[in-house]
Amino acid sequence: MPDVKRLEEMSWFQVKEALNSGIDTVVAAAGSMEQHGPHMPMITDTLLGTAVAEGVAARMGNVLRGPTIPFGVSEHHMAFKGTITLDKETFKTVVKQYVHSLAHHGFKTIVIIPSHGGNFGPLKELEDETKGEINGARYLPYTDLWEFVAVMNKVAEPDGISPEVSGAHAGEAETSMVLAERPEIVDMTRAEPGFVEQMTEDHARKLFEEGMTALTDNGILGDARPADAARGRRYIDTMADFLSGWFLERLPK
Repeated sequence: MPDVKRLEEMSWFQVKEALNSGIDTVVAAAGSMEQHGPHMPMITDTLLGTAVAEGVAARMGNVLRGPTIPFGVSEHHMAFKGTITLDKETFKTVVKQYVHSLAHHGFKTIVIIPSHGGNFGPLKELEDETKGEINGARYLPYTDLWEFVAVMNKVAEPDGISPEVSGAHAGEAETSMVLAERPEIVDMTRAEPGFVEQMTEDHARKLFEEGMTALTDNGILGDARPADAARGRRYIDTMADFLSGWFLERLPK
């Protein structure tokens, strides 16, 4: 795979050279700074968003990987200490200004990957409001949360990990991915089960309306105990494969 060019590590002159060479697409993640159970750090979604965006950028080629937006819509996690949230309108404004700025410099397509469940809906709202165009650039977010989770579940299935254990938040899947990326910031002695029922749309609605504590006392959706770094690498690679294909299908050939 080609080396990834990271916008935040480049000088303005290098960005100009990239644009002049025909690189006109930026791939970036929209993460969060929120609780991830008693065993994982606040930066989990932002860390994993960067990892997936890196993989997507490498597979797409001829793009820049933009800096991850570190804050998201995390109001449903505010019962847990340390969570930092943006309200929905502020988050949408941040994303809009992010795209607007890059469009100003001549980038034509800005791909946004949500790595936090609370960001999917607002990213879709912004797409509908802008009709996918901001300051003359195409704004292209991925916004199907249920498909995102289904792709993850397919990775876990051969290892006998059920969707209920893999979990939608701080369960086996996310814990495995952070173990693959930054094992030193995971405390597996505190890994435990949380909400381990089948997640339905009613559960999701209750979670977003009433907060995480409506479903879980420890902030975990799933069971973190079976987490494994090798499977975490497979999660990241599979998501990068899936998302890069999804975006490439929607970009000009």
